[in-house]
Order: sequence, then C-alpha cells, then structure tokens
Amino acid sequence: MKIDRRTTLAGFAGLGFAAAGNFSSALYAREGDDFRDKSLSPARRAKALVALMTLDELGAQLNCPRAADVMADAKAFEADFPYFRHGIGGVYSASLEAGPADNARAVLALQREVVSRSRFGIPAFIFEECLAGLLADGATQYPQAMAMACAFNPELVTRVFAATAKEARSRGAQACFSPNIDICTDPRWGRSEETWGEDPYVVSVSARAIVAGLQGAPAEYLPPDRIATSVKHFAGYGQGIGGRNFAPSHIGPVELHNVVLPPFRAAIKDSGSVGLMASHGEIDGVPAHADKALLSDLLRDDWGFDGYVVSDWDDVRRIHSLHGVAKDEAEAAIMGLKAGVDLELANNGVYLMLPDLVRQGKLEESYVRRAAERVLAAKFKCGLFDQPWAEPAKAAALARSKEHRALARKMAEESAVLLKNDAGLLPLNKRETKRVLVVGPNAASVHLGGYSPKPFVGVSVLDGLRDYGRRAGFEVDYAPGCRITAGDEGQNEIETDAADESVQADPTLNRQLIAEAVAAAGDADVIVMCLGGNEATAREAYFAGDSRGDRDDLELLGEQNELAEALLALGKKTIAVLIHGRPLSPQFLAAECPAILDAFYPGEEGGLAIAGILFGDVNPSGKLPVTIARNVGQLPAFYYQKPTGKFRNYVFSDSTPLYPFGHGLSYTSFDTGVPVASANMIKRGDAISVSVAVRNTGTRRGKEVVQLYLRDEIASRTQPVKLLRGFEKVALDPGQERRVQFRLAPEDFGFRDANGDLVLEAGRFSVMVGTDSEKLKTTSIVMT
Repeated sequence: MKIDRRTTLAGFAGLGFAAAGNFSSALYAREGDDFRDKSLSPARRAKALVALMTLDELGAQLNCPRAADVMADAKAFEADFPYFRHGIGGVYSASLEAGPADNARAVLALQREVVSRSRFGIPAFIFEECLAGLLADGATQYPQAMAMACAFNPELVTRVFAATAKEARSRGAQACFSPNIDICTDPRWGRSEETWGEDPYVVSVSARAIVAGLQGAPAEYLPPDRIATSVKHFAGYGQGIGGRNFAPSHIGPVELHNVVLPPFRAAIKDSGSVGLMASHGEIDGVPAHADKALLSDLLRDDWGFDGYVVSDWDDVRRIHSLHGVAKDEAEAAIMGLKAGVDLELANNGVYLMLPDLVRQGKLEESYVRRAAERVLAAKFKCGLFDQPWAEPAKAAALARSKEHRALARKMAEESAVLLKNDAGLLPLNKRETKRVLVVGPNAASVHLGGYSPKPFVGVSVLDGLRDYGRRAGFEVDYAPGCRITAGDEGQNEIETDAADESVQADPTLNRQLIAEAVAAAGDADVIVMCLGGNEATAREAYFAGDSRGDRDDLELLGEQNELAEALLALGKKTIAVLIHGRPLSPQFLAAECPAILDAFYPGEEGGLAIAGILFGDVNPSGKLPVTIARNVGQLPAFYYQKPTGKFRNYVFSDSTPLYPFGHGLSYTSFDTGVPVASANMIKRGDAISVSVAVRNTGTRRGKEVVQLYLRDEIASRTQPVKLLRGFEKVALDPGQERRVQFRLAPEDFGFRDANGDLVLEAGRFSVMVGTDSEKLKTTSIVMT
C-alpha cells in the first residue's frame, strides 16, 4: 500500500483537538453496560455494545482512512465531514514527521477527540507499519525482513518485535499492518525484501515469532505494551506472474494449501493473530477481497479465525475499478463485505455507502453488524477501552534507546551471510591493516528499505569502518566508485514512493567515478566494495500511474561490475559487501571476488555490525532464506522443486543455483554426523525424534544452523525432492560437539490435499540433515 508522509504536527494541532488534560467522561458514562465489564470476553463485550449502536454508528466502525489525508483537513470534526461524524474504526499511519514525544502528543489529542465525540466513548484503532521496526520518525530501525530471516533465530526475532511493539504502543498505536508472510518464490518482485524467504517452514516459524513479539502469548486480552498484528497478504500475493506487483497468482489448490497458506495457519491457529489483511491480487479469477471461500469459508469456518479482516489500500473499490467483477462501487462494497472484509483501508472508501445501501434494501444490516462486532471485539482485546492513550514521555524514552539499538546491532550481526571466503581472506587482521578504501554506491549512505522512515538514520558501512579504524589504528579512505540511480549521491533519503520514476545513473559519470576510485586505491592495502541495490530499484510498485518496483534482471545494476572488475585487477585484498532489498544474482562477483558478505538491508546499526564481522569480532552465522539463482532464466529456483523440476540442465548452463537455500559460511568449520531416528519404523500419526551430532572442527567459536529436511519417497501425489522440517542454531567452541535433537510431528510427514485436509500415507521417508539444502547426510524411516 502507498504511504504518504505529508502529515504535520501543525495539521493535527490546528484541528481543535481536546487539550491534553481534557478527558472525555463518555467512556465512563454508563458503568452498568455489559460492554464495560472487563470480566467478560472481548466478543461478549462487543456483542453488547453493538446492540446499543445505530446503523450509522456501526457503519462508521468499518472505515479506516489515512491520517495524512483526513487529519490535515480542517473540516475533520465538523458535522458534515464523512469521518468521525458517527465514530471511526481506525486511522492509518498517524506517525508524524516529528519527534517521538510530539508524535505521541498529537495522537493523544486525536484519540481524546475521537473518544469525546463518540456516544459510547469508542476509541479509534491507530494502525502503523512495523515491517522492520515502527515506521515513525525517531523509531528504532532493524534489519529488513529478508535480512532478519537470514538469522534463523526466532527467539531474537521475537525480541525485536516485542521492542517494536513497545515503541508503537507508547505513541498511541494499538495495531499494525505487519508482518508480511507471503512466500517469496520470485525475486523479481519488488516487495521480496519484505518477506521472510521462499520456504513455508521458515516463514511459518518466523510468523509465530513475530506475532509472539508484537502481541505476546495467545491470551484473551493483549498485554498493555503489545499491539495487534494484521498478517498479510492473504493469499498468494508473492506468486504474482512475472514477479510483478498486483499480478494474478496462477496456483492450484494443492500448492495453495502446502506452500502459501502454512504461514497464515501458523500465525492464526497457533499464535492467535488478531487481524489479517487481504491480498491485492487474485487466484483463479477471483479477487482476494471478493473471495468468500478464502476469507470466510476457509479462514473462519475451517480455521476458526475470530479477528478482523482489513482490506489492503483501496482494494474493495478495486473489485470494480481494477478487477471488473462488480458493476459499480456500491456492488464492490457489498461484495467485499459479504466476502468477509470487515474494515476498509481507504480515503473516501466505498464502505461509507454501507448504511445507505442497507436503507435502500440492497444489503442486509446483519453484514454491517457482523463486521462491526469483529472490529469492536478486536478493540476490546487490544485494551482500547481501558488504556487507548499515547504516552509522550515513554515514547521519547523508548525511541532508539540504547537497549533497542543494541538489539538492532545484534540482529545485523546474526543475519549477515558470508557467501564466499576464498583462502580465508576474512576476517581481516586489524594489526596488519594500515589503510582501507571503502568504495561503492552503498558505502556512505544508510539503506533501510521500504516502509522505513525518512531520512534514513543510522550507521553506514563507511562510518562503521571509520569508527573501527579509529579504535584499531588504521586509516579509512572513501570513494563513491559509481552510482546506482540518479539522485543517489550518498544521501540517506532515496525516494521510496514508487510514483516517482527510477532513473539509472549516468554511465559516463560512473566511469569517471570508477577511474577516481582506482586512483584512490593506490595506498590502500584493503578494499571494501559496498555494492547491491537501493530503495529506488526494489520497492512496492503501486497501482497508481506508471509506478515501478519490479525488475527483469537480478545482476548488479549499472556499472557496479565494471567498478568491481577495475578494483579486483589491482590485486589487493578486496571484499564485496552487498546491501540490497530483493535477492540478487551477482554472477561476476561470485566468479571473481574472493570474499562476499551479503547483508541485505542491515538496519540502522548495520555499519557497526559489518565492521565487526569484517575484522573478526563477530563470526558470521547467517544463512540464505532463499535460493540464489544464476540469472532470471533459472526462475523459479526455489529448492523444494518436484522430482521433474530440476533434473535437466539448460543447453549452455546447468540448473544448479548460484548459492543454495540455507547456504552461509563461517570463519570456523563444522561437521555434522549421520542423523539417528528414535525409531526406524513408525505408525501413521506417531511423532518421532531425530538427533545428529554437530562438531566445531575449526579454530574459532562460531554458530551453525543445523537443518533437517524430509522427503516422502512414494506418495499418491508427487512430492518435493526435499522440504525443511526443522532447524536449530547452535553455538560451539573449537572442538566442541553437541547433539542436536529434532522432533518430527505427525503432520511433518503429511501433505494437504485440494480441500486443505491433512493426508498421512504409509511409505518410506528420507531424513536429511546438514548445513544447507545441498550438504546433507541421510537416514530412512518407514511409516506403516
């Protein structure tokens, strides 16, 4: 969805909000009402409140406009303004381009005004984005989602999102439109960076970890420092044809249930996500926002989901205006509501028509009441009727606190992936290093990715190495080397609004910069090349206008390879650090550069983390959550292909990836033994444990991600050649050995049919354990 950050504090302050001390008594006016009884369940309280509300009040709870457009309007609280007249469901993106305390004060004033004008003191949901930290000025920014997936550390992920929830709640937010748990099977897609990779198991584990961090453990009421999640995009959004945003998903029901839906099932059935956002796209000709089979039959009837479904931006209207399956906006509103979309995220949305459509006899009031009840139940669950207020002092204390910045650095350290390290070039010896040249388009600027506040605040690789050099006693020089896009002159504010055109940098200027970089390298004994992508080359391609964010090429853009070739020809110690969003296919670097560290977007502390890794203070332990294809011609390249999917090579190249799923090197070495099952023969429905010895065979302490894969050798439907079914990150001293234990549940041996039912079949299963998806040792289990 598109974010407009034009809201200003002055705009909020000019609306006549209640003063901070003027507190509405409407919230406490009728203590005898059941909806105020905290001993009752959120659903019971919502039902009691809905029974007291008028049709217009109920309809108002189904609207969620954007703060930038609504609150900047001086008529926002006048009687004829369409919002707030009868209440409001929520307001999106109320974080201002102001400091944390000012942001919190403005949201506090807004919420008090909303409550004071409601007959029943109903607060508004304040929704924010929390993709990799709170999208708000001054909030802590962690590594991008794809980077965090590289850590293979769900406990650390939970800590990151618990910290994010605290920052969001202190500013008055009670819910967010996160996480993105789409499966990334096509890296051409500009939103790949927002996902947690290609593997349904990894994304499912990540979904549980994120929901646990943002919401806390499943409970009737959320803790007061947590916020509701809206897992997205339901469903199949990551499978758009051609890697193009909004494109249809050509997937069958078996693929849907086995690849796309597992993370949503985990987030909802296991972790209790309060909310869910529908997809922009369509499956088999049915737009997600009009898909009753998906949003009601499966989600609610089969899975038992009792939270709210929110539209993606303006997508209920697009049932008519884009997909063309409704004759007009009124029919689109009816279709969306009946399908199961409870809350419309839009300005001047089509759900504003709903009360009149009921009065005209075109829509049953029961659908409006049903949706309002779901939204209100979520408000009760999230504590809006108990403590909806922002806390300016707490917001200021939490924003980019020492503890949260340390957490961002820890995640950056754990998520960096060492792709290549020929002859043990890394780590560098700080005592032998005299002068380092830091060069490249991503050296001097901070890159946080989409859904991050601008200007980007943090530590660049250049700044991180300069800081390290001051302490270690070596000099650090800088040369830009080249640019990726026009306007990327080392600043920290690349435009991420895809309505703006992305323009490649001038090749002539780039070649001049390359010559200057070669000259600057004369006295350096180490060259660190910071290459990759930026927020103008991988981003959300919005539907408006000719916006672009997807690419048809995965190599380094522009003259970056020319820069690398020129510097590598100097024969100095040369390392490539990749900073980017979508997964790239750096074929030239993979062939020619002796050491490659892939950091994706490493967050605000990324420069410090990278410096520590390059000089060995931190031993890299990240693993790829995606398969790195050699080029776009290999796509799709995800590892869990069917038996006929990857056994033939191309005419002039083979079908092996550039780097396999799960790949990631260390400064030490590890060896895994042959897996041992607790039983070699089991019955259908039995659980089993598998153990494997892992040993640090090198000279440094390090962490290894031990990975367990399963293959059903004979089944009634063709099965993937392997599927990840477990992983554990273990830290070992040199020479230390540990036995890692995995538990395989009955469902790990099964697959889901076209109806979503679990199928368990007798037969032989290969159990494979190793350190990536190709370096595996195998044992067998027979199920009877």
